[in-house]
Amino acid sequence: MNMEEVDSENISPSAWYTNQTETAPFNLSRMMPSRGQDPLYTVAAFPWSPTSLDTLWDGQCKLPNIVPRWKRMTREWTSALALGGSGILRIVPGSQDSPVKPFQVRIPHDDESRDIHCVSWCISQDAMWEPLVVFACSARVYIMNVTKRKVVGYLRGHGGPITSIAVHPTHPYIFCTTSRDFTTRIYDITLKPCQKPSNPHWPPNPSTVPSRAGAAYGLHGTESEGEGVGRCVAVLCGGRSGGHQAAVLHAAFHPSLPLVATCGMDRAVKIWRLPAFDQVTLSREDKPLFSSSRIHTARVLSVSWLSQDILLTHSAPALMRTKDRKTYDEAGTMTMWRWLGVDRFFPPGQLQYQKMLRGCASDYQESASFKLISVNFIPMSTRHVHVYQTPTHPLALYVTNEGIRIVSLIDFTPRVPSPYPEPDRGDEDVRVEGESQGNTEQGHRDINSPRKQTATEPPLLGGWLVQVPQDSEGRPEEIQACQMSGGGNVIAGVGSGGALWVWRVGSRLAQTGSA
Repeated sequence: MNMEEVDSENISPSAWYTNQTETAPFNLSRMMPSRGQDPLYTVAAFPWSPTSLDTLWDGQCKLPNIVPRWKRMTREWTSALALGGSGILRIVPGSQDSPVKPFQVRIPHDDESRDIHCVSWCISQDAMWEPLVVFACSARVYIMNVTKRKVVGYLRGHGGPITSIAVHPTHPYIFCTTSRDFTTRIYDITLKPCQKPSNPHWPPNPSTVPSRAGAAYGLHGTESEGEGVGRCVAVLCGGRSGGHQAAVLHAAFHPSLPLVATCGMDRAVKIWRLPAFDQVTLSREDKPLFSSSRIHTARVLSVSWLSQDILLTHSAPALMRTKDRKTYDEAGTMTMWRWLGVDRFFPPGQLQYQKMLRGCASDYQESASFKLISVNFIPMSTRHVHVYQTPTHPLALYVTNEGIRIVSLIDFTPRVPSPYPEPDRGDEDVRVEGESQGNTEQGHRDINSPRKQTATEPPLLGGWLVQVPQDSEGRPEEIQACQMSGGGNVIAGVGSGGALWVWRVGSRLAQTGSA
């Protein structure tokens, strides 16, 4: 494998993850025990630092009158954690000396499902000193101002439960949500919600009969979109024309190009060109630039960009069947692969790109324009995968029953080419071989019987283990999700019993507390 593909030339040779024999230097520094609380499902760490203005908004906000206030804001919230649970969102400090005061927001009881599985941080250029937390409850999106400690935006539009939230890496006022309604919706928090639908009219009377189609078809609903801040500016539609044909489970914005990658229940990974945003009409896109269901054999649970054209995806376990109709479970995979068509749509050295890009049918239906770099099995018990990708930290974390496994993407081994399949043997060959053995029926069975399939779990992907402390009864609590932050020096995890753990490099647990 070419190490330049993951920017390994920027990695310090003294980094602990460059040596498999080294021990992960993470020690438990903070723990909030469950104490009978409701379960926690997700965690999101404050993502920005005092130097983030170098890349945010393409560096346009790095001005003398802005930098000092930005540094004060990031130092105040640098260790803050947003936790999503059952009907409640919590903001807690990640360290004992943090100035962040813990607080929580409860979801109204009239919501269909009050569980919060998706949480992320965003920020508006109009109010850079007031960070926002975006979270989803069922099919609704909430935007909370953590400085004012109140919800400032409430948006509806999806026709099914929201499965993930992704924030643009350089324009943090833009975020997208994926849903079980087969669509991905892109939002701009600098705009107000649409109060009146602007859908096209039905023919043959375009001036009298407006469309009242539902949101699942990529149109505005007949009611108000919401209240406060935020507006849906684009929809990546589902359907047989090129979109997802099942629930969309995850999305990731490209770090520099106007692209977003999505994956879902239909085993497909799709790469879309971000449509042009209009403050009046809702942009719609139903044909991606790339689509393939040949990368994984089961539903694809996450997708992440590692570089300009390299992505990392992981899938759930797959139920496989042999020729004699017996079934077995195959472990999910974590796959690193390259999209071969990026230079065709975005030529190197070109600063301006077409607003409308359209590939051929083979691109948006079943594309072969990809190359598998590395395929690795992950444990059957994997519940969550988080990729921490910076020029100096190409790391992936996945949650199992043991705890949190940390994997360096540098150590991924190249994919071994599959062997050529054995040629089919005709009935005459079977009969002759069976007669030569003196038993025609036995020879027929031996030749046509498939090779024995093993349902054993494959070996773990190499890496470092961060174990979860045991509870008061001596049993480790089941961890639900984790996230790395702080320049690769902090790991935060949440458990099914409502506990929170924070591990830091070189730090030790001072005392046990709760928020």
